[in-house]
Amino acid sequence: NLVRRVVGVKTSFRFHKWEGNGFITDFDGPQFRFEYRNQRSNLVIPPLVKGGPLLGWNAIHRLYLYVNYGHNSLIVTGGPSSVLFINSNVINTDGGYDLDPKWAPGPYERQPAAEGTPFAACAATLPGPGTQVHGVAIASLPAEAISYYESGDVSVLFEIPSGEGRLLFLGFDFTEPVVPWVHALIAAMQFNEFDVNKHR
Repeated sequence: NLVRRVVGVKTSFRFHKWEGNGFITDFDGPQFRFEYRNQRSNLVIPPLVKGGPLLGWNAIHRLYLYVNYGHNSLIVTGGPSSVLFINSNVINTDGGYDLDPKWAPGPYERQPAAEGTPFAACAATLPGPGTQVHGVAIASLPAEAISYYESGDVSVLFEIPSGEGRLLFLGFDFTEPVVPWVHALIAAMQFNEFDVNKHR
């Protein structure tokens, strides 16, 4: 629900259901068949449980086109189940990813790679309350990945450039409005605008 509010998806007053075209109910439905052709847009995956959906081939292919063409950002939030969603559904020209979910105690330090990106304006450290933050083993990231926040051998916020777009992962479950993490999500949603300004 917190991710929904940050992203700006409204709910109907009477039934408290999500409404509008700002969210996707089915990767095989007409909304995503339209969405994957967008340019300079964000697709935010909220924290998942039980590994999230396993997409069919058509949906996986559309997700590939969305990320790799049109300068779009796929922003995945959450913990181990969200990492499994990436491993199961997100592909690149080399096949896919084999990210290793891993926990490390916070706080998580901003890395020099964040300079010159929207994350440069975020907190120097991100908190790790309890077990609400999970990341991936840095050793499991592909060579082109950029780790922005980490602790020890675990990255909790990273980017994987892919074609014209990118995959961004924020390893917080967003069950509480922890301000530095909310700011990080807002910053992740600014990458497309950042790309335009960077290349002017």
